[in-house]
Amino acid sequence: MMKHITMFILLLLMACEAVLEEVPEEVYDNPLDIEAITEEGIETPALMFFPDEININTNEIFTVSVYALDVQNVAGAYININYDQDKLLLIAINPGTFFSDLQDPLYFSETQNSGKIELYTVFFGADSSSVSGTGSFFSIMFAASESGVSSLTYGTDCELVNPNDNQIEIKGFGEGLVIAH
Repeated sequence: MMKHITMFILLLLMACEAVLEEVPEEVYDNPLDIEAITEEGIETPALMFFPDEININTNEIFTVSVYALDVQNVAGAYININYDQDKLLLIAINPGTFFSDLQDPLYFSETQNSGKIELYTVFFGADSSSVSGTGSFFSIMFAASESGVSSLTYGTDCELVNPNDNQIEIKGFGEGLVIAH
């Protein structure tokens, strides 16, 4: 009887060891997690893409959002985005939700499928309203027109302004990665 108990315990330990070896390590890489991006060397306030990595099939449509991260007192923005027009086809640009609590914010964009998108959003109000925190300015739909790796980057001339039209320093810029198979 003691032999069977010892054998049972030995088998149980071996099974537990096998299970422990198969436990996957969790990865937390949310590009909107201030603590995580700070560890990666990106300071706030920042402009980020969400998601920041997209794996898709060729000709598949995907959406990426343009986020302001940890900003204070923002009443307007100019955002310049660069992308590889040989691999990505711009489909649509839609307003985000960051200014949705303000009355009648304006959104407009300029593109000529040149690999550059210029986005503008502003709030003109009598009470000089603004927003603070983290939120989406725009969502952009692309299609992967060719397989390969391409990136989405912010231009260095991006601007955020407060209600008095004073520039707010942007200290960090995230990057988006698109992998099309």
